[in-house]
Amino acid sequence: MPRWPRLLACVCTLGFAACTSVVQYTDELVDGRHGRTWFTRLPATIGATTGFAAGVPIDVVALPLTWVWYRSQAKETRDPISVFLFPSFVLWKAGALVGSPFDLVEWGAWRSWQPAVPITQEERESIERSWDAKEYTEYPVTPLYPLPNAVEQP
Repeated sequence: MPRWPRLLACVCTLGFAACTSVVQYTDELVDGRHGRTWFTRLPATIGATTGFAAGVPIDVVALPLTWVWYRSQAKETRDPISVFLFPSFVLWKAGALVGSPFDLVEWGAWRSWQPAVPITQEERESIERSWDAKEYTEYPVTPLYPLPNAVEQP
């Protein structure tokens, strides 16, 4: 048996397992809060926009298949945007990877030499409050502890 089918299966399996990290990395490429300069963000943003625009015609062509997929999901969990715009989403994230060579250059020339910015206690508390305030509307979730404004006073 030739080696390439096994190699292709291995690469596909590893690629599917790494989808979350790729999506997170592409989000960081276009967002200035993660320390990237315009040198990296501009090509990543242009690539992401181009990829999303190229995916819209594919979304239209794939509409019959995505409609069947959408209707086959449970009403509680189906999301029309993630189903009908899936090709655009994939091409958007793939297009943002255009900024990865620029990110490598920027990291080698600039970011790796900079000290990490420490997070202040106020920033940490703000982040924790924002996570505590998030509502989970799609699934029944019981909070482990009540929000500060929800505590009853005796």
